[in-house]
Amino acid sequence: MKRVAILILLFVGFVMALDCPADSANHIDNRALLPDGTPNPNLGQVIPTGLCACLGFGAVLSGMPEDSSVTLIVKIVDNEPIRGVQVSVFHDAGSALEYGDFGSVYKGIKLENVYNEEGEPIDSPDAMQLLSNEVGDHVKVIAYDTSRAQTAGDSEEGVLFTITYKAPYGHEGLPATITFYLDEVKLPGTSRAPDLLNVVCDYPDVDHAVTFNTSEMVAIGDDAIPTVFSLAQNYPNPFNPTTRISFDLPEQSMVKMVVYNLLGQQVNVLTSDFMNAGRHILDWNGLDAAGKEVASGIYFYELRAGNYVVRKKMLILR
Repeated sequence: MKRVAILILLFVGFVMALDCPADSANHIDNRALLPDGTPNPNLGQVIPTGLCACLGFGAVLSGMPEDSSVTLIVKIVDNEPIRGVQVSVFHDAGSALEYGDFGSVYKGIKLENVYNEEGEPIDSPDAMQLLSNEVGDHVKVIAYDTSRAQTAGDSEEGVLFTITYKAPYGHEGLPATITFYLDEVKLPGTSRAPDLLNVVCDYPDVDHAVTFNTSEMVAIGDDAIPTVFSLAQNYPNPFNPTTRISFDLPEQSMVKMVVYNLLGQQVNVLTSDFMNAGRHILDWNGLDAAGKEVASGIYFYELRAGNYVVRKKMLILR
């Protein structure tokens, strides 16, 4: 059977903006005692706990057969600052997706850019710790900070964290659809500090699971000559520290691939050379032209080949 190279980028409805009005979150207060050791007068009552936070999904399936994977993007709207995360992530793909020694979890922009109780930025990469562990049929993810760091609480949508699973049987071994949902979700807010009660209002649970279709794939044989110029989405995306960029040339061309920041400033030149027709792959290690690590954020990569010019966006999360 001919070996194929597959590149897939697939987004679904949850990539759209999350609807999360700044209403009050409520839950049943099961604390027998308050933090000071006194009896809890609200035991068993449904009480307001702060402003809502809501979670949603995006997903990316991409890569070459030798490193096929699925990345789930967990997003949040935090209507008030959040001081931690505890969530269990489930899927129905069985052994077609594997976490274990091959999976990874990375902080998103919401956990990277955190603040102290006075609203001042905390300039430390270790301000919010992120842990993950495979427990039976799911992955438990926990983010916490012992110095009371918190998210911006700006009611803006952003990436909370990403979780990447290995596809051990390649893309061909994936089922036609993959369903994800969350359980045991806890987001301690700050409006009732120091109680830090849960403020999550909405998320994809077992009754509102999200299904991703994996059947619409673009496959190009290794020995095939492309018929048009094209630039694929980088993989993985988001990434840390390295990502892969592939592009197709229908004819021999002078090729220049440049990385830019949001200000349009040139960060690095990945190649500037003549290349033969075919599929080509470049790796970017997240370094600028001086060999220094670039900061977390959005960058653009631009391909110039003959008269063909195209630019795409990528996200690095450190």
